[in-house]
Amino acid sequence: MLRLICVFALAGLVAVAPASSQTVLPPNQQLLVGKYHFEEEGIAINVSLNADSTAVYSIGGSVGIRAEGTWDVRGERIHIFNKPGPVKLEQVGAPTRDPSVALRVVAQLPDGSPAEGLAVTWPNAAGLFYMSDGKNETRLEEGPVIGEVSIEREADSKGLATFPMKAGGANSYRFTYYPSDVEPFDFEARALDANADVLEVEVGSASAKLQRVRD
Repeated sequence: MLRLICVFALAGLVAVAPASSQTVLPPNQQLLVGKYHFEEEGIAINVSLNADSTAVYSIGGSVGIRAEGTWDVRGERIHIFNKPGPVKLEQVGAPTRDPSVALRVVAQLPDGSPAEGLAVTWPNAAGLFYMSDGKNETRLEEGPVIGEVSIEREADSKGLATFPMKAGGANSYRFTYYPSDVEPFDFEARALDANADVLEVEVGSASAKLQRVRD
């Protein structure tokens, strides 16, 4: 949800551009520790990368977003993660057998609307299958589904539920999804110089160049 707020609330407000500068990975990860700031047209973006791997990401002005979490370096990119709230996926009733499909998984919100942001996979699956309109159906011609089926949250691959699939057994499951009040996000950033004095941070579908704040 926070990612969507950023995309739509910042559109037309902050003059940021798609990433184009060259990434420069500092020789020491601790050089990234510090506070970074960007301000333009009444919108202020602040990022704090702390020595204990905690992070604070905030956007001031009319947008008013603040998120606390952690940061890490993966490859040449800095990743800023938040701390999502509690989440729960509860099975509804006993599973049934539907001979017309290999697997059916349906997930709804407590109000009955389709759940979004979930995916399904299993040991012999070709990959991760994202649920559409709160549902995933595997056709018979796609082959049997055997083994432990996992339902994951798309944003951070958090496992929410598992159930076993056996030949000739139940293959139709229903769930109620209780999403986090704060959904997970992964904002990417990168240093643009060896001293990490300029940090280019993802803002929706574009980016902003934040300058290091000197004490």
